[in-house]
Amino acid sequence: MMPRRQSETPSTSSTTASEGRSQEPKKEKDNSGGLGTALNSNTSHSYDKLSMPCDLYGLFVIEPLQLNVKVDGPIIFFLEMVRTFFFLVVNFGIQLLFVSRIHKINQENEGAQCRSQKPYLQLVCVFVFATSIFKEVRDCMDFLDLLLRCPVKENNGYINMGVGGGGCDGSRHGVVLHDDRDHCGSFKERWFRFSRLVKGHKDHSWSLAGMTHMWKLVCILLVAVPRLILGLVLLKVASGFIVRSSEEKMVTDTVAALFISDIGTFMFYAFTTNSVKDNLSRMPPLELPSTNCARLVSFLLVNFLLPVITAGLSVAIVWYLRRQCTGGADFFGSMSGSGWSASDVLAMFTS
Repeated sequence: MMPRRQSETPSTSSTTASEGRSQEPKKEKDNSGGLGTALNSNTSHSYDKLSMPCDLYGLFVIEPLQLNVKVDGPIIFFLEMVRTFFFLVVNFGIQLLFVSRIHKINQENEGAQCRSQKPYLQLVCVFVFATSIFKEVRDCMDFLDLLLRCPVKENNGYINMGVGGGGCDGSRHGVVLHDDRDHCGSFKERWFRFSRLVKGHKDHSWSLAGMTHMWKLVCILLVAVPRLILGLVLLKVASGFIVRSSEEKMVTDTVAALFISDIGTFMFYAFTTNSVKDNLSRMPPLELPSTNCARLVSFLLVNFLLPVITAGLSVAIVWYLRRQCTGGADFFGSMSGSGWSASDVLAMFTS
């Protein structure tokens, strides 16, 4: 009985292996479907990647989670927390100062939008500025989506902020300092660290593994919401500023308005160390499951609908600001008259 069972086992395994080899081509054949198969497939898993932005807003979210009081020390922890909040407040404060000043200039120059004989330059400048603001709004929505869908640490509740614990890799790494002491362990642990060092693996990388409910709420209320509101207010105020500018200064005023939304980026690259910027840029993205329906909606929205909305909004802004102009200087009256022609473009090459 026993020899017979031993002789049957290899035959059974060989039969199973041959069946597995015979099924491999079928598997490849099934995976080579066309576009219709991909759209109708419900078994394939694809993921969208949301990355932490390498700017002042991303630094506000991730740096406090990587601070480690045991490694960095309480003084560095306190200074970094004060610095993070300080630069965020300064960034929003400068933007709010510029917006309020531009709004006052608009009130003083009321009626200046009618001086331009043709609204073509106004339309182009407003469209360029609206495009930059829509980019800012898209970045803000991706940032908000990352915060909302980011998983949180378990058993932390809503009281623990999650800052100062050094992420999820123990107490050997901080933002500024690292614990370089040789922690003796077993031979297996030492050999594992040595093999990772030889292969070039980085022992430490920043991540969102230390996120908590409370810190997520703080980031949404102090970063995402004010950033979105300031972007929309800047679009309204700066568009009026551009339309009321003279034709000689309209292009330079557009460039000046574009500068306002980039203040935080300038501050980040000027006042952040290279090691912090490197750690922030090397953060692994957050992978979230996606569906074909979501990808199709995003494709149609970004590639087709959003440009139409931007162009339509630019026309609506110029029309709204010129609606009270008299003497045929309103939007439709100025568009129908004589003025800009192809000779204006040819003059750039002939004069």
